[in-house]
Amino acid sequence: MIPIDELQFAEQQKARIACAYLFSSKLARSDTFLKQLDFGTLKKSYLKKAKMYHPDLYRHEQKEIIDKKTERFIKIRESYVLLSSFFEEKNHVIPEKNIRNGKIIAIGGAKGGIGKSLYTANLGVFLSNKGFKTVVVDLDLGGANLHLYLGETFIKCNINDFINNKVSSLQKTIIPTKYGPYLIGGDSSQLGAANINYMRKLKLMNAIKKIDADYIIIDLGGDTSYNIIDFFLLADHGIVMTTCDPASYVDAYNFIKTALYRKLNRLFGPESKHTDQKDHDLEQLIRKATMPANVSKFVKIENLVEEVKREMPQSLPVLSEAILTFNPNLVVNRVPPNFNVSQIVDRIREVATKMLSISVRYLGCISYQAEIEISARNLVPVVSKSANCDLTKNLSQITETLLCK
Repeated sequence: MIPIDELQFAEQQKARIACAYLFSSKLARSDTFLKQLDFGTLKKSYLKKAKMYHPDLYRHEQKEIIDKKTERFIKIRESYVLLSSFFEEKNHVIPEKNIRNGKIIAIGGAKGGIGKSLYTANLGVFLSNKGFKTVVVDLDLGGANLHLYLGETFIKCNINDFINNKVSSLQKTIIPTKYGPYLIGGDSSQLGAANINYMRKLKLMNAIKKIDADYIIIDLGGDTSYNIIDFFLLADHGIVMTTCDPASYVDAYNFIKTALYRKLNRLFGPESKHTDQKDHDLEQLIRKATMPANVSKFVKIENLVEEVKREMPQSLPVLSEAILTFNPNLVVNRVPPNFNVSQIVDRIREVATKMLSISVRYLGCISYQAEIEISARNLVPVVSKSANCDLTKNLSQITETLLCK
């Protein structure tokens, strides 16, 4: 058996991806299957798959086919080695509760005015107070205001200076703030600031990944444009924020759906690790399912997976891995006293599972607090004033769930 409940979240995902290669994406999502899996079943499946894809069996085929079979065989073997390790006695140890690898946190949501920038600023202060070197980045390129919530009313150098090649590196736009985190501010006064072209976006994405910090927190704009979604997908931890307003949580689900569709449609883009393995047939199937001519004919992701399994089984592991590694997190903001937030969370998670075949992880909520609204006017982060305020307690719970499980 695989002790799936005892594993850190990142290790769970590796085990599920390996299971998708050796069994199926459906079984990979089943905790029951993983817990009941025995070594004999694992070995039998490996031998079966290995015989199907061993490159020696295709020596007389074209080089392209041999390369694909070889790549698949390597993935199958790596998956077998990983899953086999769980059956070794030395691995039956409950992992220690540590901070997870991965340092980029993106805060998104398809609706403006729901508190993303305030949350980003206070989360930056919170992590900085914990001793982590933290950089907050304003990527709401068309409505930059993150600097204000950190008490900075004027920024001499901002992210647009890097995008427009006025400074040689993104590092030169980083400034310290009086409340702890470092800041890369924005400037929405530039006409068309939000509409950067693809090459400049790639340049910015690569530069963000190279920032020297324990945590980089990205504040995104309130829409589902490709630029916003691509920066969300760049992150190690993507947080989707909503409020209790129906329009807000409907938009939150749409943000999640759009992000998954974008990820699938960019499987072979230059920013992807699969960019050298372009599969035109798989691209067409994905595009047909996620961008139909008739918008009323969007299909369930489960149906897309079944079609790929039926029509091009050799491409199934790549698709399954993309779906299994899409792990959005949900935070509900401005929750009124005595409000049953679970009805919102359950609804979003239910629809995401049914339509998208993904799990949305609920991190926690932020209660409505008058001092947060006051702090927005005074330009002083709430958590900088008190280590015991309600917002600090909310952030403590949310970050523990996000980073330690």
